Amino acid sequence: MKDLKVIPRSILNSYSGVLFIAHPGAGLVILFLTLIYPNLGLSALVCTLSAYTFARFLGLKEDFLRLDFYTYNPLLVGLSIGYYFKICCLSLLFLVLMGIFTFVLTYATYNFFSYYLRLPILSLPFVAGSLLAALASYKYSNLFVVSLYPRFQLPAWEFPIPLAGFFKALGAIFFLPYPLVGLILFLLLLWFSPILGFLALAGYIFGSLLAALFVGSLEASFSHLGHFNFVLIAMALGGVFLLPSLRSYLLALVAVGVASPLSEASQVFWQKFGLPAFALPFNLVTLLFLYSLRLAGYPRLAFYYRGTPERTLDYHLSLDRRFPFGVWVIEWPLSGKWTVWQGTNGKFTHQGPWRYALDFVVQDEAGRTFEGSGRVLEDYYAYRKPVFSPVSGRVVELVDELPDEPPGSANTERPWGNYILIYDSRGFYVLMAHFSPGTFQVKKGDWVVEGTLLGLCGSSGYAPQPHLHLHIQGSPELGAPTMPFVFKAYQSEGRFWDFQLPKEGETVEALPPDKRLKQSLNFLLGETFSYEIYQNQTLKETLDLRVEMAPDGTFYLTEGKGKLYFGWRGGAFYFLNYQGPGNSSLKDLFLAAPKIPLGLREGLKWEDFLPLELLLPWWQKNAYLFLGSFWPRALDFKGQYQALSKFDFEGQICFNKKEVKTRVKLCQVKGFKEVEIQKGNQIYLWRRKDHEEKGV
Repeated sequence: MKDLKVIPRSILNSYSGVLFIAHPGAGLVILFLTLIYPNLGLSALVCTLSAYTFARFLGLKEDFLRLDFYTYNPLLVGLSIGYYFKICCLSLLFLVLMGIFTFVLTYATYNFFSYYLRLPILSLPFVAGSLLAALASYKYSNLFVVSLYPRFQLPAWEFPIPLAGFFKALGAIFFLPYPLVGLILFLLLLWFSPILGFLALAGYIFGSLLAALFVGSLEASFSHLGHFNFVLIAMALGGVFLLPSLRSYLLALVAVGVASPLSEASQVFWQKFGLPAFALPFNLVTLLFLYSLRLAGYPRLAFYYRGTPERTLDYHLSLDRRFPFGVWVIEWPLSGKWTVWQGTNGKFTHQGPWRYALDFVVQDEAGRTFEGSGRVLEDYYAYRKPVFSPVSGRVVELVDELPDEPPGSANTERPWGNYILIYDSRGFYVLMAHFSPGTFQVKKGDWVVEGTLLGLCGSSGYAPQPHLHLHIQGSPELGAPTMPFVFKAYQSEGRFWDFQLPKEGETVEALPPDKRLKQSLNFLLGETFSYEIYQNQTLKETLDLRVEMAPDGTFYLTEGKGKLYFGWRGGAFYFLNYQGPGNSSLKDLFLAAPKIPLGLREGLKWEDFLPLELLLPWWQKNAYLFLGSFWPRALDFKGQYQALSKFDFEGQICFNKKEVKTRVKLCQVKGFKEVEIQKGNQIYLWRRKDHEEKGV
């Protein structure tokens, strides 16, 4: 019974996957379009089904076969064979054999490309399979050529030359080079992904105009069916493999420009052998650009494509703002309240290559760093306060021979004073300076873990008053350029922060996790939580949430359809990602509790960035994300939360005149006790059915 649901979805995703859309609805439309010419559509189905059946015969699992490229390559081969040869018993056998061959080729090349090159295979197996089929057919005189038989003609609609050429090229991707088919495909792209629709049109117009400059004829350029390669290149690079942005759009157009002479050259070359070039220019240019960008360390590669560029952009934007990319994360190294005396790009010494550094002092309520006259070191609040290791690593250097400088003086010859340098195996060094002499609790060569007591704060070196200097660097040399970093978690002025860096003048302290709260959010594999969900006091549904594990080792809650991934990051419990239908109640749980600090206490505040798909309808979300791809900072969608007690907090989410209010009560034993979500005049209440407090 399960196969009856999986097979149609996998087959339909093969059709939509050609246009980089993972949606069976889009696939169904394209399937019907191919059946305009039954010979074409049935050939594609036979080839795809033979590939899928053979994959199941090999024992490949359903999750594996949901990856559309395993079946869209056989699909395209089936379309190419159906375009040239009429269906008969012999051609059906030919289709089955070529479907199996293309799948095996796809399976083998995917593993090679992904493991050794870290590249997608795109439609290379289709190009190879179609060329082999065309070459073999020269010897197969028993195959009937379609061109010898009359075809049903579609209604001819008049379009301006550029649009007519674009629609024909779009239809040619499915061997249906007709304006009406292309128009339907374009509307389909706009419906599911405005970004893909925009890129398809922009790539085609730019590439064809450039080709027209070389050819000398606009009409000839806009009637060239091979220009569908420009469409595919623009969509792949601008919206699929790179995060959609103005920069990715420009890169996509550059790639289209590079493909223009390649498209003409490949056409001339293959025509000498009586063979079509198919999608060879698209594959070569896209793969070369992707490989070069990866080698160059391009930061905006999309490491996880979520079915449309909009969903990918939404996911990555919220992820980047929650967990900053490209900076090192370390633990908070101090106990009690400390104030940032000098921040990054500070006004004294944190300049230029050494700008990523912090100096800490201890202040009283009046903002003074000492009591009494401040003439002796013991007057200073920071003096001889404990300092802990912010990382786990090896102590590679330690200096402990310099005296503390009296207040108001400084050692200009040995500005770092007594310092410790720790190498973290992630590939960086942590330097902490100005320790008081004779207070180090570790020595050079020791292995330390996060939280190890290192020594006591002092004023050795260039330190007009006792303080702690901290930065990280990429090499062990003293004075090496500093590198960006953030702290896992801390609290400042009643607010919880994680994966952030405090600003100059900000007073900061650690926020230790509460053991009972941590246990409450420690969801274990196989656990089930049952809820009744009320809408305006009327029972709407009952929900059984199970804890399950994905193949990559991540955990998620599921009600059978959607998947709400969770995990601990820094000092908080996070809901990380939602996958599944748009009407799942799991999205409300994500809105209500996207981040829960593990040290909740009354009055504590925090904020979190959220994906737009949690609140907006798909059409509105797509419109915002299309505009946001040009101006991503316009998409700051975040919630504000405040703890009412150790196990109770509320939130408010506002975006585009939409407001959502939430309240969550945690069970002191395990899980969520109650969740309330208010959207306008609709109130949804989750009430735990199996809830039972024990040992409280």
